[in-house]
Amino acid sequence: MRVGFIHHLLWERYGDFWVTLSEAVGAEAVFPDAARVAEALSDARTASADALAFRLAIASALSLDDVDVVVAPQLNPADGTTRGSAQDPWIAEFPTMLARAVGSLPVLAVPATLEDDLASEAVAFLHRLTPDSASVRRAWSQHRAAARLPRPPGLPHPPAGRNPVALLGAPWWTQPRVAGQLGLGEEFLWGPWMLPAAALREEGWRLDERLTASDAEALGALRRFARSGAQPELRWLTDEASGSEAWLLRRALQLVGDRLVVVELGGQATPERWAHTLLARP
Repeated sequence: MRVGFIHHLLWERYGDFWVTLSEAVGAEAVFPDAARVAEALSDARTASADALAFRLAIASALSLDDVDVVVAPQLNPADGTTRGSAQDPWIAEFPTMLARAVGSLPVLAVPATLEDDLASEAVAFLHRLTPDSASVRRAWSQHRAAARLPRPPGLPHPPAGRNPVALLGAPWWTQPRVAGQLGLGEEFLWGPWMLPAAALREEGWRLDERLTASDAEALGALRRFARSGAQPELRWLTDEASGSEAWLLRRALQLVGDRLVVVELGGQATPERWAHTLLARP
């Protein structure tokens, strides 16, 4: 069994655990090759998504044409929220939309977090990879302890005379790889990946309890950094082709106004360049 992984969306939160489970029952973990993904962006099927992150996901799945199943993260829980990004089916039901776009390849959804009890999801996942119930029980027993959240490092204290640059936006953009593509390597960076995602979501839900989890996390991070005494520069990353990210940006501007420095990602690199940036082997 060859198991392909879509790994440019929140991978650091969940991915290693599911790879470990796959390999525990003898499956081979396969990752998209960035060059093949860049080529696959010319496939007409990638046009079923406007947003760059999801066009790259379709191209990634198309490049995995020799696997038995593709594993994709469920970016938001199905909690009935209909506000903001919850109206975007690619954000609300990413694995389902990916399966429809690709057509011929089975897509298996897994939670994009290790915050909750994963016993039922893990056992169901393993049964998709092997009919051997004994192997499933053994794999889950051996690796269930790995289903725990990594501890975020916390915010480093800025050196004297330097203000941090806070990288903000939809959670799949706020990651060090993106900062590198934007030429921020010399900046003193702060980012949401340094703090517990659950705490940032709670901060966002204090603004609006109807927000979907990813929107709450993005706006909660903005609120958290905006009130810091370190006075960070608030740099908001947005995909200008995405309607849901445009909505999120409007809410961010309502919160902090002209303190927000907006970076349009489409103007920073071509989709092919973003493929090479985001799809380096995890």
